[in-house]
Amino acid sequence: LHAPENTLANFRACLVLRLGFEFDVQRTKDGALVCVHDDTLNRTTNGTGRVSERTLAEIRTLDAGSWFDPKFAGEQVPTIDDVLRLVAEFRQHEILIAVDLKAEDVEADVVKLAEKHQVLHRLLFIGRTISESKVRERIKQTSARAQTAAVANTSEEFPQTLAAPNADWVYFRYLPIPAQIEAAHRAEKRAFIAGPTVAGHQPIQWQQAAEV
Repeated sequence: LHAPENTLANFRACLVLRLGFEFDVQRTKDGALVCVHDDTLNRTTNGTGRVSERTLAEIRTLDAGSWFDPKFAGEQVPTIDDVLRLVAEFRQHEILIAVDLKAEDVEADVVKLAEKHQVLHRLLFIGRTISESKVRERIKQTSARAQTAAVANTSEEFPQTLAAPNADWVYFRYLPIPAQIEAAHRAEKRAFIAGPTVAGHQPIQWQQAAEV
């Protein structure tokens, strides 16, 4: 509501307010990791085309803020290194940051960048991680300390998700019952509740999520 998505202006505001946030990872034509939600640049910049078909230098020339508000004109698409460097500036705040891996084969590079900035313990890998066991495996092979999640879209999926390999968190896409939270804790896993059940202005559902 206050700053354009996937920009340093946005993330800095969250960090100042001690709010967790999510950032997205895409790879450019020349192999750089950048923070863009969509596969294309069309919606959130003044450029067009697929992220994977543009070089970092080309993407750096784009305006990623004016679409949101003229006062953010000139805001650039940040690299993942930029984002993690910013996170490292706020070490005094224990904030959980979700990493949505949009591109393929970026796991090791993101983990190594997080280790370089000493912020790996602050990150929770979601996106392709939550549904693809091979992605979780590659993350864990890079660092056993990296935190990963596996998704349960419904209550029926919960037992399988709880048993998923290489998953430290259960990503609930629904409002779990207390017994499921307790089962996750017994398995030494944590709960991440997100998705349409608790998104937006739904205070009753947020309260229910907090109570379980």
